[in-house]
Amino acid sequence: MLQQPADGPVAPVFSTAGGLTGWWDASGPSGLSGSGGAALTAFASPVSAVVDKSGAGTGLAVWHAAGAGASAPLATPRLSGLLGGVGLNTVVPPALPVSNQQLPVMDPDQGLISAAVPFGSGAAWTLAIVWSRPNWRQSSTAASTILSVGGTQVLAADNNGGTRLVLFPGAGQTVLTNSLTRRHTHAVILRNTPNVGLDVWLDGAQVAMAVANPLAASLTAPLLFLHNGASAGGAECWFHEAALWNTSLTASSLVAIQAYLSRWALGPRKGLQILVTGQSNAGNGLLDGAWHLLAQGVAWHLGALAYGVVGAYGSPPAATCIHGEGIYPVPALGLSGSFLTNPGDGSDPSTWALGADGQALQGWIQSHTDPTDAADIGVILWPWSEDDSTRQYGEKATYEAAARRLLALERGMLSRSAASLPQVWWSAIPFAYGSNDPGMQMQREVVADMVADATQNVTVVLPQTADTLPRSIGGAALAYDPTTGIWSGGDPLHRDIPDNQRFGRLAAPLVARAILASAGGDSIGAIPAGVPAVGGPAVVHAYRQSSTVLVVTVQHDCGTDLVVPATQAAQGIGWAVMDGGSVASPGKIVTATACTRLNPTQVQVTLAQALANDASACRLFYPYGATTIGRGNAVTDNLGAVTPPSGWDIAGDLGPAWSLNMPVHIPMNASSGVVLSATP
Repeated sequence: MLQQPADGPVAPVFSTAGGLTGWWDASGPSGLSGSGGAALTAFASPVSAVVDKSGAGTGLAVWHAAGAGASAPLATPRLSGLLGGVGLNTVVPPALPVSNQQLPVMDPDQGLISAAVPFGSGAAWTLAIVWSRPNWRQSSTAASTILSVGGTQVLAADNNGGTRLVLFPGAGQTVLTNSLTRRHTHAVILRNTPNVGLDVWLDGAQVAMAVANPLAASLTAPLLFLHNGASAGGAECWFHEAALWNTSLTASSLVAIQAYLSRWALGPRKGLQILVTGQSNAGNGLLDGAWHLLAQGVAWHLGALAYGVVGAYGSPPAATCIHGEGIYPVPALGLSGSFLTNPGDGSDPSTWALGADGQALQGWIQSHTDPTDAADIGVILWPWSEDDSTRQYGEKATYEAAARRLLALERGMLSRSAASLPQVWWSAIPFAYGSNDPGMQMQREVVADMVADATQNVTVVLPQTADTLPRSIGGAALAYDPTTGIWSGGDPLHRDIPDNQRFGRLAAPLVARAILASAGGDSIGAIPAGVPAVGGPAVVHAYRQSSTVLVVTVQHDCGTDLVVPATQAAQGIGWAVMDGGSVASPGKIVTATACTRLNPTQVQVTLAQALANDASACRLFYPYGATTIGRGNAVTDNLGAVTPPSGWDIAGDLGPAWSLNMPVHIPMNASSGVVLSATP
């Protein structure tokens, strides 16, 4: 696994080989130029050319068969460790790919072209090129042309299930390997020696020797990278690096160059797929692009070459997200659910079979998911709690056993173990149906129990979900004032689009860590400190300073300070104390009227009335039950203003929407509330 700076110093290995006439390095922005020829300073910027670092001053210009007016490719980060490249993904989340497309959906008509250079069979030259292919070509089943010169394909990779990398495809072609994978990064060196022929190395291993070169002896022509020159003839690959020498390099020079090129993650690469399961909020998140944003963020953290979401919002016989369905029914409220069949005979849920919903989940996985995509599933996402949070608290043991059963069956649908396939969940969203606050807390406790059981491999990646708003829909439009945090209207059973998309961004580093700990990443093998690990600041102590005043202490994740917005957050919304009783048999719930920052790790919470019980008999919640805190109304850290570790600025790479403060939450090991303390 590689983690190099994306814009390091120029390596001397290419120039010391002698005869260097072109060197084009797209690993970082400094090797690229934008409109007007200005050097780029950041990823995600449009590219007009790859700068020539050889000193010859001949860049690789962006080329399209369609000519002027085509979209420029972008400087794209983290395609191989922290190294980037040039290309254009035409579908960027939250935009959704069409059916059967996998992200990234590469521009089918983009290549890079050099000035005319001597490249005939009668000239001595050596060429190195490094590229990545994230998917099969999605515009065509034709081969991906890696290099063409003067209308002749020099190097091409099979598509549509093929496994060959071919030199001069056609009559007299030479197959360089029969082991090419769908997703890969490769480095090829071609060395032409007049009257001898071509020698070829693939990822440091020689794969061809003295192959007859069919190019005209005196050919001088531009090198066209990642395009065959025809309409929509792009290879749909990322360009990383290339270099050209006007000599047949010596064996010792080749060894040094091959060693240098090993900075790229050469060989087969991974895609990252997220399998999403749940009911309507999971389905809405799918349609909102939230889970594709999550996949994009996870791929960024893991250096994955491709990413996507496996899931469908629909109904049996094939869907993974089904409206209004819990794991099994809630008869008292008339709520349905048949992911598992509850026979109603008191049997252990560990023996329950799949119901119609569960069979629809299985049917989608088996009939609508390409086996290679199924193999790329790195995590099961359950943004799911709605119906199940309306159960009576006394049903906790049954519900927990059912959740464990369904999770085991879902992993079995993919022939995967708990150790190799993590499941990630959220802390229950506000769901005011049936006014069953204890049921909300029960669902959160079940999630906490499964997290605490290491054999389940479950992680909570959204520990605070109440800082959201009801969904704005046609019949229930949402009115919201972000300056005060006050809202009205909306559908209270479903989260709004901006909140779902924020969920996807917030959860990305935690989901990436869960995958990394289970099945490993792609080109990045470790996530440093300074990148969120627990989902924001967690409440670790609540001091009862008086019967109406609490001092709440948090442990930061990656932030360094607390922020109390001048919205409903300052009015104490969400903070609540259970005055006596227990979650199973609640005491009086006392809400707050004010919250103020004391210092970087503490806030003061003022209660609406005096507590009657001793500190040890009181529990702090944030929030309790189905309370909605609302967008912009949570106490947060200051993560968006903290300088991230070098090379880990996700907002700089993916855009400012990824710069987020993380909300304060009650940790999962205190899901039944933080017991108040009589000591500071």
